[in-house]
Amino acid sequence: MTTDGDQGEPDLKPGNVARFVVFGAFGELLARFQVLELTFWGILAHRQKRGMTLDQRLAKIEGWNRGVLGNLVAAADLPAELEEEARRAVEARNYLVHRFMRDRMPFLHDTAFCERVGTELAEVSGRLDDFESALGEHTRALGVPEVTDDELEELGLANPDPNEWFS
Repeated sequence: MTTDGDQGEPDLKPGNVARFVVFGAFGELLARFQVLELTFWGILAHRQKRGMTLDQRLAKIEGWNRGVLGNLVAAADLPAELEEEARRAVEARNYLVHRFMRDRMPFLHDTAFCERVGTELAEVSGRLDDFESALGEHTRALGVPEVTDDELEELGLANPDPNEWFS
């Protein structure tokens, strides 16, 4: 959000607030799609052969890290109804990342337009809620373990040090 003058106070004009909300919703959706990608990693990790060495497992994970969400979906071998919705999720994610803001940015000065964009993002969020729920049922049925907060803490992932993680 822009600031008002030298005081660093936020400029709370309706258009600025509306644009700020759109950016927040956009960022939240991108984060949720990243978490969705990790769900597919979980499915693939669960299917790894017993007896693989750590190096072999790490090589697989590195390959997934370089891959794209669509390839993870294809490798996950989902039931037909989930696979179709997963492909739609991939298309939505790709559109969000590559074109959504570019297509809308010139018009985000308009509060009414921001409201329309916010509604679009809310609809995508609702559809993602439904897909995440169905995919969660599927992963539980497969026996894919869920990572607990304690496990994240133990791995050092709960509170990463930006100086360490972003260097």
